Amino acid sequence: MQTFQNMTLAATLAAITLIAPAAFAASDTAEPVDQSIYEGRETLPDPSEGNCDVEKSLVEFKDNLYRHTNGSFPATHSGLVLITDEGALVVDAGNTCVAKWLQEEIKTRFDADIKYVVQTHAHWDHLAGTQVWQDAGATVIAQRNAIEPIIGEKLPVATPDRVFDNEAEIELGGETILLHHEPAGNHSNSMVQVVFPKQSAMQCTDVCQSKTFPYMDFLDFYYPGWIKTLDWVIEQDVDLIDVGHYNDPATTEDIVALRDYMTDLHAQVLELSRQGMNWDQLWRNVTAGNEYRDEWFGYEYMRRANIEGMFRWVDNHRRGVW
Repeated sequence: MQTFQNMTLAATLAAITLIAPAAFAASDTAEPVDQSIYEGRETLPDPSEGNCDVEKSLVEFKDNLYRHTNGSFPATHSGLVLITDEGALVVDAGNTCVAKWLQEEIKTRFDADIKYVVQTHAHWDHLAGTQVWQDAGATVIAQRNAIEPIIGEKLPVATPDRVFDNEAEIELGGETILLHHEPAGNHSNSMVQVVFPKQSAMQCTDVCQSKTFPYMDFLDFYYPGWIKTLDWVIEQDVDLIDVGHYNDPATTEDIVALRDYMTDLHAQVLELSRQGMNWDQLWRNVTAGNEYRDEWFGYEYMRRANIEGMFRWVDNHRRGVW
């Protein structure tokens, strides 16, 4: 009887040993990309390859969720890093030389390899260096629309291994990470928000701001989708939001203020345009954002450019009796 019990216990322990890793096996709901199509693709020189003499950090955000940065304010680039027993998930890189440092830092401090990389959108300043982690064996995930500009603009970054359309999930180390894309676009048509439910945190790069005016003339800009995205972020009501730049995380209250500023800016530019004002008159009569002159970074540098970008959007989307 004792022998049978010992055999049963041994079998049970063996079964647990076999089952346990499978229960926490890394997985995702994205679709594979045929990398053979892009093998040997042409890329432009990488300006960040030798840009090693920059400030860099890896600081805990909350509960094994860290924030990596490179560059100094206001030119800081950042992304979140989740450390698990199964490996690390990293959002964006932003610098090829710093990506090599970050890979070593994660290995040294946590004895973890980078398992997943999420590319937030197909802009080189955030994706530079993701190829380092892909070459080391990480799986790179992006929204499907990212592939075309990565290839077409010859960006020296990782070509995604897996892509998704609007929603996807990653399972890593017993944690679920949520990926969200707004189909109407926002800052690019390939943007991904990354939600870490356990930590009540989110990566909302470039679309969200932390007491800062949006960058210049909004650049790769889709106004209706941007507002839809901000509404979605507000609905999630997470505690901490990394915006991909600057020093401090944003809060839901910051995103409400940003949305209200952008909708006010749009409404004013549209109304002044309908009054027949030319550009030289119009920008001088916009008051949106004045209330944040002393509270937000970038009033002197960004606000006039914000007006210009919104004017361009409005002008391209009006159609009156002409």
